[in-house]
Order: sequence, then C-alpha cells, then structure tokens
Amino acid sequence: SRRQELALLMGLNFFFFMFSQAKRCDKKSLLTVRTECQSCSLNVGTKCPDGYTKVTNGSVGVRDCRYIFEIRKYSLSLPGCRHICRKDYVQPQCCPGHWGPDCMECPGGASSPCSGRGSCAEGMEGNGSCSCQDGFGGTACETCADDNLFGPSCSAVCSCVHGVCNSGIDGDGSCECYSAYTGPNCDKPIPECAALLCPENSRCSPSSQDETKLECKCLPNYQGDGRYCEPINPCLQAVCHPHAHCTYLGPNQHSCTCLEGYHGDGQVCLPVDPCQTHYGNCPTESTVCIYDGPGQSHCECKEHYRNYVPGVGCSVIDVCESNNPCHRNANCTTIAPGQPNLHTFCHPLSKSEYNTSTLSLLCI
Repeated sequence: SRRQELALLMGLNFFFFMFSQAKRCDKKSLLTVRTECQSCSLNVGTKCPDGYTKVTNGSVGVRDCRYIFEIRKYSLSLPGCRHICRKDYVQPQCCPGHWGPDCMECPGGASSPCSGRGSCAEGMEGNGSCSCQDGFGGTACETCADDNLFGPSCSAVCSCVHGVCNSGIDGDGSCECYSAYTGPNCDKPIPECAALLCPENSRCSPSSQDETKLECKCLPNYQGDGRYCEPINPCLQAVCHPHAHCTYLGPNQHSCTCLEGYHGDGQVCLPVDPCQTHYGNCPTESTVCIYDGPGQSHCECKEHYRNYVPGVGCSVIDVCESNNPCHRNANCTTIAPGQPNLHTFCHPLSKSEYNTSTLSLLCI
C-alpha cells in the first residue's frame, strides 16, 4: 500500500542518515562576529546575522567603535556601538579511512584502507584513490603490480622457464611445467616424452607417484585426468567482486567488470556516488546533492532557497516577503540568503531637541 511504501522510504532515509553520520567526525568550533557600528540609540534593535546569537542581547552593545555620520557636505566621526554575535560552527570532516562529501569508505575498507599496502586520498577533498606501495597494484592494492611477482610483499620474481608460475600475493612461486619439461624452474627437457603421444590439451610429465615414470597430465589452465582435459573457467569460482560481472576469455582467463553504479578493477568494486564528482550536476550555489545509492542521487534546495529547477537550481527566499524583520518605517532588501538589509530613512531632530553632545536621529 501507499502507506507501507512511505514507511519503507522513511526507514531507508533514516538508515542512510545514520549510516552517513557514522562516517563523519565533524569538528566543532565557535564563530564570533560583530555587527556594523552605528549610533548606540539605534543599536538596541540591531539583529545578528542569520544563525547567530546576540551575546550582548538586551543592551546597546559594546562601545568600542566609531561610525561616520554625513550631513550635507560634512562627515562626522562619532562614537558608536555594535553587538557581538556568536554561533556554534560545525566543520564537516570525514572519519579516517573515508573520503568525499559523503564520506565513502576507502578501497579495502575504513579499518584497512588500500588493504594496508598504500595510502588513500581520504578526507572531504579526497577522491578515494589508492597510492600503492612499490610492487602492489589494483583499486585497493589487493594484487601484485606485475603478474611475474609473488609473495606477501610482491617482491619475489617467478623463475619458470617453460611453465606457469603460481604468482600473486598468495602465490608461492612454484612452477607448473609445460609438456616435455621438468625441474623446479621447468628448464629440463624430457626426450622420452616424444613416444608417449599425450592427447590434446595434455602434456608429458613425470608421474606424481613415481618420478621415474612418465604420464600424461593436463596442461596448465586445464583440468582433468590427463586422458581428457577441459579448460578451466574461472568465472565458475566466484573470482570477481560480488558487484562485478565475470567474462570468460579462454582457458583459466577472465575479466571482471564492475556492475552499473559501481567502479573499480572488478576485483574491488566501490559504489559510485554522483555527489562525489561534479556534485551530481547540482548547482552548488543553491542546492546540495543527496546520495541515494550506487550511481543514484538527487538535488535539494539549501536553507533559504526553494523551488528547485533541474539544471538551473533554486530561487532565493525573499526574507522581506516571508518574514519581514524590519521596522515599519524601514525598507527591507534581501542582500543574501536569509539576510535582510535595513535601509532606514532618517532626519535630524529640530534645533530645540538637538543635544550638542549627542547627535540623535528620528526615523520617518
């Protein structure tokens, strides 16, 4: 039903919100600003910028400034007042091991970025890419940079002359020899193999039970009993990432391609967050990009904006129309989102009301 769909949507939004907060390590700080200096008698009603709290609330403010009053061709520098305004400011920051505006996990996971074999470009300004240590490669530094390297440090070099090396981070460098060759490095020919006549896709090799005898074994990248050998299909062994598609390319050969909405080398696939690149095509001045899931996002209006138009952005809310904070004898103009500017037209008091020590103004 419609009600169940709405409940599910609200639940998903709450999940994404809580999940995103778990990846944030925001830094809190206190910002302090001062209002424009003006006559102390007029400063009582001065408001702080939107979002700030007036520390000097209920008073004329602090008398620590001077302002210029112009009357005809003369400019007077007069002692004035201004208010102190403060607000708590939260500097958005990602927790270690996360990157981008939405604080996505670094390849390899936040607990071990880049599989512990490289450094991740983390932080909100980072792009999540891994700079792997020498000898390592892959999206998450999960493989050896060269197919001829093996071992946990990818520093050992395979030495197979006529065979296939057990390479890679988990490999031990052992050689599986081609037909008519033997030895640790597959560099010793076996002349007697010519008379064995092994079938297609098999090879002549010393027997596993008795090395003085010869037998037919399947070629590297094939499997079987030596009399019948079929090519190995790696795609049947879940060799790719769960969010990748495996393509069979030949005997024991394959390629992994990340599914739509994900990116990576196929061994490691990370969700694509459109907000991380070009802000999901959301106009940055008036909108924010909201991540909805792998490869999906939408734009929402920032505070003090409304009426989103795709490709254009949102319109500034006119504070003077929606919530005019000005005096009835003042002109209100929205000079910035959420910030009105008061243009007050005043004239000096009559001579009988004029005080030589204080220049007072009366608004009309």
